[in-house]
Amino acid sequence: MNMHSPTIGHREGSNQSSLIKLQHVGFEFRVDSRVIAGLLNNQHKNVLALLLRYQSDFEEFGTFAFQTRKSGGRETKFVLLNRSQSELLLTYSSNTPESRRLKVGLIKAFDKARNTLEASGNYIPFYHAVHEDLQAVINKSGSTTPAKIHHMNLEKLLNKVFGLTPGTRQQQPIEIRLMIGSAMALASRVYKQALANGQDHKIAYKSVKTQLEGHLSMFTGPKGLKGVSK
Repeated sequence: MNMHSPTIGHREGSNQSSLIKLQHVGFEFRVDSRVIAGLLNNQHKNVLALLLRYQSDFEEFGTFAFQTRKSGGRETKFVLLNRSQSELLLTYSSNTPESRRLKVGLIKAFDKARNTLEASGNYIPFYHAVHEDLQAVINKSGSTTPAKIHHMNLEKLLNKVFGLTPGTRQQQPIEIRLMIGSAMALASRVYKQALANGQDHKIAYKSVKTQLEGHLSMFTGPKGLKGVSK
């Protein structure tokens, strides 16, 4: 998890996407609610009150990542919002020039963060896409199991299919990482189909498992894999 200090403040006419610092939390990027409050020229307590008032609406797009920080003996509570939650927050805010500019800046910031990660040599293709599609199925299913458990189960399944021990994907040669990426693309497509068909997360996971295991001869035990389970 990469934690950055929030960028608070607003500059008229500036490129807001450069002012928005995102945090890589688990399987997705998030933005600090204090950053949004600052860029809206609003007090954070007002933004937090709105988030709490309509928490059930926001959690249709994922659980809240509540955080607390102590400064000067005082404890500050804030929320790390995913892309959909942050856009919903701006939709619920007043339709001001600041909020419209900030929405554009947020979209650019999220896109830039993802594009930068994808351009890095260590990125596994479709990594974020499959987890975003899984999260969409979880949100629609209303699962009471913490979302991170579902994401971890998917990661464990992928490792099992490839015979990898955890933490060894980045050690693989590029062709193996591309194969892992193709498996993630397949899983992403299955999750999209499940969402379109109204299937819940349990059925979707079984479908993903069946599809990946059906390609087991292609994905399991390619020569050159490092960290393969014995």
